[in-house]
Amino acid sequence: MLKEGSHHALRDPLAGGGQINAHCFHSRHYSAEASMAAIVERIKHEYWGSRERFIAWMRRNRPEDVLQRFSLRLRAWRQPIFEREGIQLRRTPFLSVPVLESFESDSYEKPEARIVQHALKPNDIVLELGTGLGFISALCAKNVGSERIYTFEANPALEPIIQKNYILNDVSPHLEICLLGEADGEITFYLMKNFWSSSIVKRHSRARSIQVPMRSFNDEVQRIRPSFLIIDIEGGESDFIRYARLDGISKVCIELHPHVIGVAAVAEVVDFFVSQGFHEVAAISDANHKLYQREPASIVANNVD
Repeated sequence: MLKEGSHHALRDPLAGGGQINAHCFHSRHYSAEASMAAIVERIKHEYWGSRERFIAWMRRNRPEDVLQRFSLRLRAWRQPIFEREGIQLRRTPFLSVPVLESFESDSYEKPEARIVQHALKPNDIVLELGTGLGFISALCAKNVGSERIYTFEANPALEPIIQKNYILNDVSPHLEICLLGEADGEITFYLMKNFWSSSIVKRHSRARSIQVPMRSFNDEVQRIRPSFLIIDIEGGESDFIRYARLDGISKVCIELHPHVIGVAAVAEVVDFFVSQGFHEVAAISDANHKLYQREPASIVANNVD
């Protein structure tokens, strides 16, 4: 039996429940507004990001640029064999546009070819770091014989085209698909669309990393006994100088990459060769392609050290 006024006691909890329900309603309302605001901000961010990417794509794909790229690839398909300095190279349509443009402008590895033709002698044994398409190693082999050329390329995707270029030129340098570094093992290598930008240095967020085999540079120098070292390793030269011993090497052709490793690191590379008794042959060098030489007395002195 209910006492007088007990109906108020029943209503009071209901009234309180109504207040709680109202509070929950307002909380959910504010939460929904916050969620909606976050969604709107995300949509705005994605819109402007897409717009910027579209503008960048349009800049890269102006009608005249698209036509130029199409023409380059069409000429590469119609005339796949390119020749310079007496060496034939295959230019497949699948090579990147900058590489195909370097063929068209006759600038592909032109400074390196100039240095090699100036410095290479019949009794030289050549060790090349960075085979690329096989142009420089084929040029050396034509001049002093394939058995005197040892070349190392880290990018496994280049092996088929290198071998085809060797066949085209009737040469067969000693080609190894691995990287010469500090010690035997494996190392991370970053692949770029422009093969000549692939390196142990990660140059772009879109670079694809792979693991490649690595052999000791110093062990290979002892095995091969080269007199002429050719280095084109896309910024890897700053790491190279930490461990390299140049026993018996009297000539070095090197491409420097200040845009990859910075001016200060390039200066350290130059200082390294000077400390090893080398001097720059200024008449044949340029800003980023150097020929260094040293006399036999300097070789002996540095080997003793």
